[in-house]
Amino acid sequence: MSNQLQIPLDNRLALCASFVREGTNLADVGTDHAYLPVKLAAEGKIRSAVACDVREGPLRNAEANILRFGVERLVRTVLSDGLDQVAPEDAMDVVMAGMGGELIAAIIQRTQWLYDADRRLILQPMTRAESLRLFLCRKGFAVREEKACVSGKKCYSVMLCQYDGKPWECGRTFEYFGRLEQDASPEAVTYQSVVLQKLKRKINGLQQSGRFPEMEYYNLIYQELKEAVRKISAAGQP
Repeated sequence: MSNQLQIPLDNRLALCASFVREGTNLADVGTDHAYLPVKLAAEGKIRSAVACDVREGPLRNAEANILRFGVERLVRTVLSDGLDQVAPEDAMDVVMAGMGGELIAAIIQRTQWLYDADRRLILQPMTRAESLRLFLCRKGFAVREEKACVSGKKCYSVMLCQYDGKPWECGRTFEYFGRLEQDASPEAVTYQSVVLQKLKRKINGLQQSGRFPEMEYYNLIYQELKEAVRKISAAGQP
């Protein structure tokens, strides 16, 4: 398609798109402008896509882009809270990007057909990534891959997950760093630094409000993660 290269994907959505399987049926939850499914459809990489959003305004934007880029035969919109209005056969690959980690976990929790080894979840939490990883581990979802990217002035992590039915208690560094816990790439190092900075701000806030037991709890986590980062850095030295 002649205009496919004009479809704007930032680094965050491009990383999500890179995890989507070729020829799959895709659901994009919280689709907003539907740039991700539209681009994948325009490039012929997916069989079909459902662009979902809980609000009508974003869906109108999505519908305009679907028509603009001529992919209405492959991409349709659905007004849906999470995946509530999506049929299982329409979502072998599911992207949930741009929402909080706890909301992503809540959607997975109530969508029982996601508990299927043939499906792939591509998750990009904007907040509380550690809560999402902990949920995934305890519910038997394996984090197969995880990569970081910088988009604008922010750093994001994208996880590729599949259900294997084997719950496990992840360690602290995995909870906060995921598969980036031993990654010395520039993007992963930036992500690790951002996690530490957020924890430090949390610790300072707890100290100022006199919540010392919580402060000590998070300070122990901070020190453990800081040591993990030091080891990653040392291992990456020539």
